Amino acid sequence: MVGSSRSLEPRHPIRVVAERTGLSPDVLRAWERRHGVVSPGRSESGQRLYSDGDVERLSLLAKAARAGRSVGHTASLSPEELRQLVAEDAESLSSLPSPAAEYRERAMAAVADLEPDRLQAVLRSAALSLGARGFLDEVVTPLLRTIGTSWRAGEIGIAHEHAASAVVRRTLGWLVDAVEVPDDAPRVVVACPSGERHELGAMLAAAAGAHAGWRVVYLGPDVPSAQIAAAALRHDAAVVGVSIVAPEDGATARSELLALRKALPTRTALFAGGAAVQSMGVLGEGIAPVKDLAHLRALLRTHIRAA
Repeated sequence: MVGSSRSLEPRHPIRVVAERTGLSPDVLRAWERRHGVVSPGRSESGQRLYSDGDVERLSLLAKAARAGRSVGHTASLSPEELRQLVAEDAESLSSLPSPAAEYRERAMAAVADLEPDRLQAVLRSAALSLGARGFLDEVVTPLLRTIGTSWRAGEIGIAHEHAASAVVRRTLGWLVDAVEVPDDAPRVVVACPSGERHELGAMLAAAAGAHAGWRVVYLGPDVPSAQIAAAALRHDAAVVGVSIVAPEDGATARSELLALRKALPTRTALFAGGAAVQSMGVLGEGIAPVKDLAHLRALLRTHIRAA
């Protein structure tokens, strides 16, 4: 009885629900407004609060939508009917290519054909369909890896790579701008240190952070460590994240990273991710290496409670 009562208690803010369901806050609000899928409570400050039951229902609706179901149809189904429908879809779709794989294939075809408008349409459709986490982890990250491999193999030209990078940059910016993060959310400063001009890794981290409920202060590429530290102090950031993919000089990149750690308050966590970081070995005390976006989210969850 206690468990049943707790499942009805409105206690999860919208950023937590977005993280658990893969639905953006904008989609959650639209589904509530247009289809009445759930009726969240409100905190004293007026922010939406969702129950465990709401989160389960939204997760089921999201799975049904990703299988091609219209929310206009599924919104009226009972929890048991939704569970059965999702189970049936999962069984029938288990032998088919995943939606993410299809989006990657379509996106890479647009890259190869040098059609940036088509690529942008595919990526935006993928983001809306898969949610932020699925889009970032299962579409953009592997797509960028494939583009790099194809360029090095001579299968696409520099124009293809540059055009695709520009589209991905715009799409990630759009994804971050679409998130409504509360003013009192913990802050993370994201940048590339001096000598690092490849910013897409940093933009991926910024998008993942924003959709995990953090207020992101994005500084961009090639920023001196002293200025990154100054921005962190100015915004009282709980975390600073840097991306180092292919720096002009590896020794300088390491030196910048150590200088940044020294300039930051001990209370401010420093995360470092990117291909070059993996080859640096032990980074030093107070610097946490980040393996991938899933690892980044786990680190942010640990620090959000202390922020």
